Amino acid sequence: MTDNEPPPAPFVVALGKALERAAPTVYRHLALAERKTLHQGVIRRMWRRGPLGSVGGRFLHLERSAINGARFELRNEIVPDGRGGSAMLWHRTHYVSSGPVAGIGLLRWDAARGVLIDEIGEGRWLEVELTPRLEGRSVTMQSGRHWLRIAGLTLRLPRLAVGSARTREWEEPDGRLGLSLILHHPLFGEYAGYEAVLAPGDPS
Repeated sequence: MTDNEPPPAPFVVALGKALERAAPTVYRHLALAERKTLHQGVIRRMWRRGPLGSVGGRFLHLERSAINGARFELRNEIVPDGRGGSAMLWHRTHYVSSGPVAGIGLLRWDAARGVLIDEIGEGRWLEVELTPRLEGRSVTMQSGRHWLRIAGLTLRLPRLAVGSARTREWEEPDGRLGLSLILHHPLFGEYAGYEAVLAPGDPS
């Protein structure tokens, strides 16, 4: 990188050359050479199960009223991370009968911890460590430690309270981007998640 080049996207730093082996659709989405992207598509499935699903799904805006085929949008933008590198600002929106349901977060690479950090919510109230991996031509992320920020305090959440999350991005046979999230508890199993298929749109 020269002095005139912007810092690379967090996934480029995290995965290095391995990211180039991902499917082209996945690589373009995560490398973010355009610095700002929009992907639009539909929900294949969105679900939550049991008390954990009710609580976790509400916090992460996984609405039971979302139906197969409902609109889904994901906007990503590269912004400064305040540490000399870059972060990925993401906005996720899906549409239900009552209107749009949005989620927001800021994803950055933490070299000291060797993980991606996702700060979730308008007030960045939830911080999650994520470990990215290339699996075949797909990219997955597995969550590690979680912290809750409340009233100026940062509290580490026990795994038995929040479980873990796993995301996956892949290329569909028709070239669209596939995206999934599954929330898992070590005692109660999978309790919430979604799957969507998306195509590039105009981010302007």
